[in-house]
Parts: sequence; C-alpha cells; structure tokens
Amino acid sequence: MNLLYCGCAPVERSCHGSLFLYRLLESWPAENLRIIEGYLGSSDPARRLPGVRYAGLTREPPRLQVTRFAPYFEAAVERFAPYDASRVQRRVGDWRVDAIVTVGQHHSWRAAAAFAARRGLPLHLIMHDDWPRTALRNAAHERARDRYFGAVYRGAASRLCISARMAEDYATRYGAPGHVLPPFRAREATPPAPQARPERPFTLAFAGSVHWPGLAAALRDAAAAMAAIGGRLLIFGPLSATAARSIGLCDASTIIGGMIAGQDFLAELAARADALFLPFSFFVNEQRAMRLSFPSKLVDYTLTRLPILLYGPPDSTAAEWSRANGDALLHVETPDVAALAAALAALARDPLLRRRLGETAGDAGDRDFSYRSAQAKFAAALGLGEARC
Repeated sequence: MNLLYCGCAPVERSCHGSLFLYRLLESWPAENLRIIEGYLGSSDPARRLPGVRYAGLTREPPRLQVTRFAPYFEAAVERFAPYDASRVQRRVGDWRVDAIVTVGQHHSWRAAAAFAARRGLPLHLIMHDDWPRTALRNAAHERARDRYFGAVYRGAASRLCISARMAEDYATRYGAPGHVLPPFRAREATPPAPQARPERPFTLAFAGSVHWPGLAAALRDAAAAMAAIGGRLLIFGPLSATAARSIGLCDASTIIGGMIAGQDFLAELAARADALFLPFSFFVNEQRAMRLSFPSKLVDYTLTRLPILLYGPPDSTAAEWSRANGDALLHVETPDVAALAAALAALARDPLLRRRLGETAGDAGDRDFSYRSAQAKFAAALGLGEARC
C-alpha cells in the first residue's frame, strides 16, 4: 500500500504530535510512503524518516502574518485550504496513492481531505488535539467549523482519537464513532539504566512546550514550590531563557535545559531529575482541552521509572489514567502552591515513595503505551491484516 501523509504537524523525531507521527510511520517501507507537510513549516531534515521523500505546501510567509491583519490572513488560509488539493496533486505527481493520513491540526488537513475526495481515496483522520475548539473567533466561526469538520470526520475511512473521552465527545457531536490511538513508546524503547542519586538539590523536571497560558501558570507555581523547599525546576524543550522570563519563570532555582536529542532524552531525564512534572491547566477556558487531550509526554515519562507529579484538575485525562492504574501518579488537584510544595517535600524526603510511584507508573506505561499495540490499531484502521513492526 502506498501511503501519503499530508498535514500541518511535521513528521520528525522531536516531540508532541511530530514524534507521534514519526513513531507511527517509521516501520512503513520508505518506497511506499510520501510526506507532504502543511502550512506550519517544514521538519528538520536531520530528524526526518530516513529514505522517505518529503515535500511541503508552505509558501514564503507574507508580511500580513506579522501585522495587525494577521487574524484576517489566518481566516483566509482556513477558508481556502481545500483549494490546495491541486497543490497536493502537483507534489504527488504520478506516484500512485492508495490511502491518505492526516492530522486535524491547523488547516492543511482540509487540503488532504479535498484531495482524497477528488481522487476517491480513503482518508484516515488522526485527532491529537481538540482542534475544532482552538482559536475560535466567534459563535458563527464555531458553527462553521463544526459543519465542515463534522462532514470530513463522518466521511473519513477511519477516525483515530488520542483519548477515549475525545472519541466519545466527537461521536456525540459529529455523529460518527472513533477508535482510540493513544501516544505510544518508541519501537526500541528501553528504560534508562538506574543511577545512584548524586548530591544535589531535589530536582523536578518538565519536558515539553508551553502552548497554554494555564500551563505557564502551572510552571510558575512549580518554580515557587521548588524554591520554597530548596529544590530546582529543570525545563527541557523549545522554551528559551528569554521566553521563560517573559512568562514569569525568573527564579534562580529554575534551569532552562533546552532541547535534547531524541536518543539522549530519557538518559538525560534519569540523570538530572528526581521527579517529573506533569502540569495541566486550571484555567476555566482551557478545561475542555484538559479533559479531551492526552499528554504525550506521559509515555516517555513512565519509561524512566521516576515518580510523576500531576498538577491539574481531577477530571483531566491523566488523572483518569492514574486512577485506573492504582494511583500511578502523585496528584495535586487544586491550584495551590502550598499544597504543591507539600507534595514535593514528601517526594524529596521519602525515597520509598519515589520508588513505589515510579514503578507503578512504569508498569502501567508498559501495558498501555505499547508500540506493537499502537501499530496493530493503525494497521486495523488502514484495513491491513497485521502491523508492519
């Protein structure tokens, strides 16, 4: 089967949805796979799937994107994205396409859907985030999105949602069932070797991006809590020192660790952290996303066998997962720096608690985030008899 991916999430070995797609497609034969990346820019060539041909829909960013007219430009991109089906066709050329995979993020999934409809090809839609409720301008925009997204969602050959809650919500809202394809571990994932804890202040690590204001607020709370107990907050990811200061992460006990290469990430976490931080937003206007989206970082967090502290509302997807797995995470479910500091102090002084939480979460991750299980679900969605593992 010749598979075409067309979407705004780059396919690369980095983080978030990009890493999800890299792992999903890495076993596919390179000669039977093409990647067309959408409007958010291209992937890093050094992190791409080896041997696979990549192309892009990205044009040179017009000046409108950096002016006060940017919202109008964005609205135009959303409105006219389906007309880029012809550009998809030009990127494909005479290569035979048997099926199309896209991710419902930003707008190039509309070009993928239009191309699939034009060619009569099966479209396989992956929902990693609750995009239909992202950056809405008004009620009319929400209704329009529900109309055109719902039509594509119902018409897709398969619908793969990041969580059971998302699948249930979308089935009610859009009138079609979906299957659950959660984040999963790398093909050759192995826990980092255990290390003796060096003499250092107790260190809490966070790995990821800060896309939501509520996550920035949670990180500020963590920084304050760690300062209160004499510990350190270590942040890995694309957040720069300048950007960290701009969101209020100015304390000397907060360390900006930058991006870590994929193959070194787990070893770096295990060597430099004593516990891992999993924040969710407490902001009311961000609660829907917290209830539907599943944190991909939890997949690799659990592999380290370090304890994980969940700071978020009790109805978040991670809290639900933790309760289903014997309270695998340490929960702080109210936005309270004092309560967060107390939980961190308990972790800092109790190595047996840290070990129990790390092992419980690790065993649950082994069961729930299996590479082979995810590949089997993807193969079933594509109508194949078995996974390409």
